[in-house]
Amino acid sequence: MIIIKRFVKIIIPAILAFIAPTAVSAYNVVNLPEDMMFSDAIGVFDADEIERVTVSDLAEGKYIELLSDEIDVFFDTVENMPVYRTINPTPFRGIAVNIYTGSDVKSYYINSGIQIGMYGSDNYICYQLGKEDIEKILYLDSMYKDDTEKKNGEELHRSIANDFLKLPSAPWAQPFAREAASNSLLPYEFTDKYSENITREQFCKLLGNFIAVKENYASLDMYMTDNDKPYLKNYFADCSGVDDSVNMLHALGIVNGRDGINFDPQGTITREEAATLLCKVAELYGWIGTESSLKYADKGDISPWAVFYVTWANENGIMTGVSDDEFAPQGAYTVEQAVATMIRLNNFLK
Repeated sequence: MIIIKRFVKIIIPAILAFIAPTAVSAYNVVNLPEDMMFSDAIGVFDADEIERVTVSDLAEGKYIELLSDEIDVFFDTVENMPVYRTINPTPFRGIAVNIYTGSDVKSYYINSGIQIGMYGSDNYICYQLGKEDIEKILYLDSMYKDDTEKKNGEELHRSIANDFLKLPSAPWAQPFAREAASNSLLPYEFTDKYSENITREQFCKLLGNFIAVKENYASLDMYMTDNDKPYLKNYFADCSGVDDSVNMLHALGIVNGRDGINFDPQGTITREEAATLLCKVAELYGWIGTESSLKYADKGDISPWAVFYVTWANENGIMTGVSDDEFAPQGAYTVEQAVATMIRLNNFLK
């Protein structure tokens, strides 16, 4: 059971009136924060609560056990460190630190973080230390490797009682949300915004996440760095503090600004703009072309620069019209519609 003493302060009394009086139930009705303290995520607030700590390598299936003073050093190091929410499809690999209390055991996977529950099928909500803080506990990896008396049989610890995936209210959109979550294509913070019009910044984040997953990277930034693709932060005058995916997608030649200076990150993206960006991402993975023509009654409303992209996206079933007769190129695009098209694009490129 996950017991969070400090985290529950964010739950308002009106919510508490409708849930069972446990922190686990609260997890099902409140938004998980972007970050929290290590102690909050692991559910341990004093070293005296810990009965034993083991360090295991899941590939070897072996473990070592920490001495009591080593447990104190470890817990003093990590208890007030911040951990950050991630969606992780493979949290069970590499070195794990297993923390046993009288009633529970929680594991911190050095490569993945603290796994606190599911995110749909085949995916997990984890809380990961920052890079600098991870370095402060890498001594445990060395301690494990240097030990000559490792024990066999350390078991796998994971939390599956809670599923934190929130689904859209629209029935048609629910299968797309489930598939997006299982494929690491659905940012957690989008699950509260399904019916809202997606902004230009949000669509860039969705596209950036898609490229990272497609390239088998944990983030678009890691992909850019490993593949020597530099980008300028705050390239656009109005993008200070926005998600870096805007700058990275610009460096990849996928997005442009409104006027060469401003990007308008909080503006809503139009349907023809969305079709254009989807096609440009598809072009990263192969040649695209079309010889068909649109049959929508409002095809004349499509901007000349967008005609090819709308036609290609429509021809390949990635982005359809709002009806059989109307594409609505200047219309707004919702989060759930954007998620659906990302799934269609993902399936098209398989």
